[in-house]
Amino acid sequence: MDQIPANIEAEQAVLGTIFFENYMMKTITDKLNESDFYYPNHKIIYRVMKDLFAQEISIDYVTVVNHLESMNQLSKAGGVEYITQLANTVPSTSNFLHYINIVKDKAVLRKLQDTINQILEESKSVSNTPEFIDDVEKNILNVTKERRASDFVDVSIVAHRTLENIAVQAQHTSDVTGLDTKYHELNKVTLGLQPSDLIIIAARPSVGKTAFALNLALNVGKLKRKPNIAFFSLEMGVDQLVMRLLSCQAQVDNTSMRKGSLNSQDWEKLQHAAKILEDTNIYFDDSGTVRVTELRSKCRKLKQEDKLDLIIIDYLQLLSGSPENRGNRVQEVSEISRVLKEMARELKVPVIALSQLSRNLERRENKRPMMADLRESGSIEQDADIIVFLYNPGDAEQDESKRNQVEFIVAKNRSGITSNFELLFNKNMSNFNNLRTAE
Repeated sequence: MDQIPANIEAEQAVLGTIFFENYMMKTITDKLNESDFYYPNHKIIYRVMKDLFAQEISIDYVTVVNHLESMNQLSKAGGVEYITQLANTVPSTSNFLHYINIVKDKAVLRKLQDTINQILEESKSVSNTPEFIDDVEKNILNVTKERRASDFVDVSIVAHRTLENIAVQAQHTSDVTGLDTKYHELNKVTLGLQPSDLIIIAARPSVGKTAFALNLALNVGKLKRKPNIAFFSLEMGVDQLVMRLLSCQAQVDNTSMRKGSLNSQDWEKLQHAAKILEDTNIYFDDSGTVRVTELRSKCRKLKQEDKLDLIIIDYLQLLSGSPENRGNRVQEVSEISRVLKEMARELKVPVIALSQLSRNLERRENKRPMMADLRESGSIEQDADIIVFLYNPGDAEQDESKRNQVEFIVAKNRSGITSNFELLFNKNMSNFNNLRTAE
């Protein structure tokens, strides 16, 4: 029979330490559950210690034995001799946290074995393989998240960590704390692309959503520390996307590139641009992945390989949810936006999702986008941390003076201010530039 993960000495050391250092009971209750102890008598003793601690009664040999007797559990706990042994055989109270970690790790391994056995059993009758795989990943991650974790974090610990982060930031001259977009006005609003944020970039077709997403990928990709960027294109092929990146970086007209009508100077610019792109860590996926759970699986894999700092999805409405929500697009989009937000928090990276806007705005006299124009679900507005609308007043209002300007409307910003600003858009080179230099 295979050996079950458990360490009797570590469990004894944890319980025995409490007899000497009652105040440590607060730490153990934060980190260990009764189920984390494998041996039944240890579960009973731990339960009694928690009861005494809750009643603010000193935990010692006498009170534990007395409480066990009152519950008629003394024999099941191992008897008087075993309680005496626990109190007298603690190797060192200074290693208390190490003992807790051993107990927790063994408990996680047992739960992992149980989960794997359950997965093997369920795999015999799978009807929907992609959903089953996603559930497998989720269940295993739920178990591994328990490792050395507690449900609550002491505010003093978080406050101290926050002050340390502020002190580190104070040593830098830049106001950008996340990934630098190189767009001054956007950085003012966001302080850079922040981990765990879901950012929605929404516009009607042909305003420049994909071009802006590519510009963001390029700007972030060229940062000194070479962040890893996963770009999921559900509409365009990777060759088209890289053509746009080259055009943007080289400042060469993309129509001329497609025709091949280039002069020697253009070729030189493109070769230099290609070298710059080669030095970035931008990963494209144009496989047509449409299920949001498959997209999450791919991102988890990149994260495990330490190759993920930013996710860009072009675009949200081309994703699909679980089969049970098919036929109800509102519920399906709600599921998709929820999964994207969960993914941002789980992987601790910014997630940028492009989104189409409803055709209804075309019927309005004022065509400037608003929240109600987000297609198919109000949950996008709820789940997103930041929502930015792109609007071209030159196209919408026939204003030639603003033909090359795109207005960025930051309609929601969970952690900061909302604001409007403009960028110059050179459509022929898929290039967005700051309207004015940084102040």
